[in-house]
Amino acid sequence: MLTIPAQKCMSNLDCEEIWPGSSCQRARCRCPENYVRRKSPSREWVCLAVNDAGTVILRSSSINQLTASSPVLCSSKTNDCDTGYECIQGLSTGGALDGACCPDQITTCAHPIFDHESGSLERWGFDGSACVPFKWDPERPSSANNFKTKIQCESYCVNIFS
Repeated sequence: MLTIPAQKCMSNLDCEEIWPGSSCQRARCRCPENYVRRKSPSREWVCLAVNDAGTVILRSSSINQLTASSPVLCSSKTNDCDTGYECIQGLSTGGALDGACCPDQITTCAHPIFDHESGSLERWGFDGSACVPFKWDPERPSSANNFKTKIQCESYCVNIFS
């Protein structure tokens, strides 16, 4: 996978490869409007929706869909998440637990795809070799292998398994 340091992008394509919708401004990758950039041990950086960053809870507007269980809080300074997970910092400044444990890139792409017959929303998931469409029902259990677009799925999963 091509990883462009945030301060050394040459074009929007360099940034898009790391996070769809991001752009290169003054040789630095910037997240789309209403998103903030956060460090990610597995991806260098990720874009977190502003409305999610304040609560440290990632919603469907983020690249991954968490399960219905409560988020596991963590410290971005110590990254005390279980193996396969990484601490993504939110905007909260209240205390040592300033982030949420999120599946890392490999764990996300290895999760099963939950294709629901009752699903009304088209989503994309990585099946081990390619990104495939499936029907998603937001009221049913899901996994982090759940992307809004094929481009997001490919950007996140295809290059690490090819």
